[in-house]
Amino acid sequence: MARPLLLWAAVAALSAQSVYGNQLWHDVNRYDAHGNECKLREVRGIVCKPLCVSDLARCPESLQPSCPDGQSFCADGACHTKCTDVIQALNPCHCSRIGDQLPAAARSLVPCMAIPNVTIQQFRPWDANSDIRSACGAKAGIVDQSKTVAIWGSGWPGGDTTGVWAECPAAPNPKFTFRESYWVATFAVNGALALILGLWG
Repeated sequence: MARPLLLWAAVAALSAQSVYGNQLWHDVNRYDAHGNECKLREVRGIVCKPLCVSDLARCPESLQPSCPDGQSFCADGACHTKCTDVIQALNPCHCSRIGDQLPAAARSLVPCMAIPNVTIQQFRPWDANSDIRSACGAKAGIVDQSKTVAIWGSGWPGGDTTGVWAECPAAPNPKFTFRESYWVATFAVNGALALILGLWG
């Protein structure tokens, strides 16, 4: 009888203690094991997402295309001697979407010249995208980017918005009719195996 009473007493004592917890896994590297906020660190060489516009004339001055003689600025955001169909298909502003998956507002988008890599003095890993956008916008000389630059999919060029960051959302889930050759082959093989097992028995 004494053991259950001791167990209940221990549980009651533990329950009476105040418990302090932090989200260590969702706010990445924000708090240490003791609940103290970590000191922000400097991060160098961060790659900026492409800035996409509907007309290259709307690129910031520092990102206006400039290519060597004999080369042209292509839809992949680089200079080439010839803008082939293969190169044009690598447009980062299309976020790997084709056909009906590509929004109509994104079809005319082209990237400006690449923004040089940036250094963030006080990088917040729990809000990395916001920090990177701010640093890249400042590097490109974009004024008031909260009003002039949107994020791909959440806004498009027009009015005060001159461009969008090519922060591509996850690709949509594929839609199957189950009449594709892959499925036909799968059903055929499994059906044949089921038939063989049925006849074997």
